[in-house]
Amino acid sequence: MQSLTSQRFETFWSKVTLPNSDHKLAIIGSEKPQSFICVNSKHLCCFISNAKDSLRDAKRLGFMISTNLDSNYDTIILELTKSKETNLGLVSLAEEHLKVGGKMIINGDNQIGVKSFLKTVSIQWPAEMMVAKKKGRIAIFSKTKQLFGYWKIYQDFRINKDGYFTRCDMFSPKEIDKGSQKLTSVFSNKLFGEVADLGSGWGYLSKEALRLNKKIKRITLFESNYSAYLASKKNIDDERATFRWASLENVSNLKRRFNHVICNPPFHSGRSKDLSLLKSFIFHSSRLINAQGCVWMVFVSGVYLENELREYFKNVKILYKDKHYFVCQLLKPKGYKHV
Repeated sequence: MQSLTSQRFETFWSKVTLPNSDHKLAIIGSEKPQSFICVNSKHLCCFISNAKDSLRDAKRLGFMISTNLDSNYDTIILELTKSKETNLGLVSLAEEHLKVGGKMIINGDNQIGVKSFLKTVSIQWPAEMMVAKKKGRIAIFSKTKQLFGYWKIYQDFRINKDGYFTRCDMFSPKEIDKGSQKLTSVFSNKLFGEVADLGSGWGYLSKEALRLNKKIKRITLFESNYSAYLASKKNIDDERATFRWASLENVSNLKRRFNHVICNPPFHSGRSKDLSLLKSFIFHSSRLINAQGCVWMVFVSGVYLENELREYFKNVKILYKDKHYFVCQLLKPKGYKHV
């Protein structure tokens, strides 16, 4: 089923007339390439994303793909994210890579503040056309000169209050997530051998695991967000750490098995709760450990999925519990031949 954002764009796009057949396009801000199936010249359209899965899907649909804008375009389509700072950075990036006279299309939902955001942009860059439709707004702007270079700072990695390099387009960029802190409190001096950090973000869990566990031989960080992957490499300076930009699909093809998996799994896809994503992390964690291995995982209390845990593990231990978090130790994976 199409999202309202997608429906709004498709209606708007049907009214846009491109000047010629070699018109170069780019799409930024979105993690759903399926929303842009109506774009006919996909071979001339580059889908830009941090997300490994999104780039895979975009490539399968026929789009060019990249993690960053690396040339100039006639039209750039910006789908707003839930992060205002990310959106400001994307506007600056899009403007920088638009040809003079090129068009920028900004599309967003009311619930993430599209009206206010478009008003901010329009103060210096008046919209040629703006449409309110499907619980959101979409507008088109024409570049005359560069006006938003000062927003480029939101594309930079900066040190947060806890001393880690982060950027606004990743999970919990301003501070260490409290769930991750709860998880690190239980595995001191208990990890050894080969360790996997599944959904490693900007590296806090792995850095603490290495600091607290001298018997770790190697820790492999698996992260699908390219920005977070780059940040983790800035944050961890330990020869025992290896870094993989990888989706869960990539992880499922691994033949390696680990003594331990540490994980603070996501339970949102964009703005909406996505328990299927959380269940997928539980499943894949059970496939990454060897027969004697152990998964260490933290859950927000409202999405603690005991049935799914017991579906994939014979032994589920709750090591810590309060009104906000569950920290679990998961042992004896079920239904899979481990090596």
